Amino acid sequence: MVQLEDISVGDELPELQRPGSVRHWSRFAAVNYEFADHHWDDEVAQAEGFPGAFAMAPLLQSLVYATLRSWLGEGGSIQEVNIRLRSPFLKDRQLTCRGKVTAIEKQDDGTLVTLDIEQTDDQDIQVATGTAIVVLQT
Repeated sequence: MVQLEDISVGDELPELQRPGSVRHWSRFAAVNYEFADHHWDDEVAQAEGFPGAFAMAPLLQSLVYATLRSWLGEGGSIQEVNIRLRSPFLKDRQLTCRGKVTAIEKQDDGTLVTLDIEQTDDQDIQVATGTAIVVLQT
C-alpha cells in the first residue's frame, strides 16, 4: 500500500504485465459475454482491417484499474480513469501497464494524485494512453 508521505511527482508505479493469450481473454469474455470472433480468429480480424486477433477494450481498461489498485492498496480510491486506445493489443504479445505521478493536490477530504497512464506491448507499440486521478485519505 502506498503512503502519502512516500509519493512525489515523477514517481512511477510498479508495472503490471499480462500476456496476450486467447486463454486469458476467454476468461474475461466469459464474465462479460464478449465473444466477438475478431478476438480469437486472425482471419476475421484481418477481414475487419486489423493485423490479427486483438484484446477487448474493456479488458485493457480493467488492467489500468488493476495497476492502480495494486499500487493504492486499501489506502485510497480511484476517482477517475480516462484512456484512449491507440493500437490494438494483438494476440501472442505481452502488455505492460505503467503509471507516473504528475500532480499531487492536498484537499480537506484527502489528497488527489494525478497520473499519466500508458500501455505498451513487447514490440514497444503504444496500445493506450490516458490519465487517472486517485484519492489518498489523509
